[in-house]
Amino acid sequence: MATLLLLILIGLLVLIIMSVVIFFGSALKKVPENEKWVVTRLGQTTVKDSGNFIQIPLIDQVIKVDVSEVPTKIQDQICITKDMARVIIHMIVYSRVIEPIKYSYLTKQHREDFVFLCSTTLKEIVSARTLNEVFSARDQVGSAVCEKLNSEIDPALGMRIEKVKIIDIVVSKEVLAFMAASIANIPAKCPNCGAPINRQGVNGTDQFKCAYCGYLIKL
Repeated sequence: MATLLLLILIGLLVLIIMSVVIFFGSALKKVPENEKWVVTRLGQTTVKDSGNFIQIPLIDQVIKVDVSEVPTKIQDQICITKDMARVIIHMIVYSRVIEPIKYSYLTKQHREDFVFLCSTTLKEIVSARTLNEVFSARDQVGSAVCEKLNSEIDPALGMRIEKVKIIDIVVSKEVLAFMAASIANIPAKCPNCGAPINRQGVNGTDQFKCAYCGYLIKL
């Protein structure tokens, strides 16, 4: 009888030890380098950085937030330039989460609003530039969009725009033909002062001003 009782106690002890091992094995989590985990435990919310931590099953609520640089494609945006040329622009907005708790509370609507903000900001920046300026200085256009977004983005989003890259600019064949013809008609020298003309300065209109004396050259 004593031997049977001893075996039962040993069995219970082994079962308890196995349960503890299984519990800690499943509760031990590792946060990857490129993530931060927002953990809510009994009403208290904390952020776990990369490394190990104990997640209590059925109690802890965990939201995983990617804090690496994330690209968002903003495609097929129809924009009108300062000289009334219609262009279709594809760009990529690179953003990074800087406040994981705020970002973790975002709804799908907030993310859609972010895409809309990117689109409207691009159109605003392009509308202040001529077609040639958009083509010849796309990096500056991207930088202007990035700066504008960071000044207007809702702090509640918990994110920052790292950079904006203009991937493609599409115009109609008619606009391209006009640009080519305009460049071909620009004289090598200004008829008024004889200064060399920068042929990259054509702005997509039927007039071109000498940068040295201000003489208006009709194309």
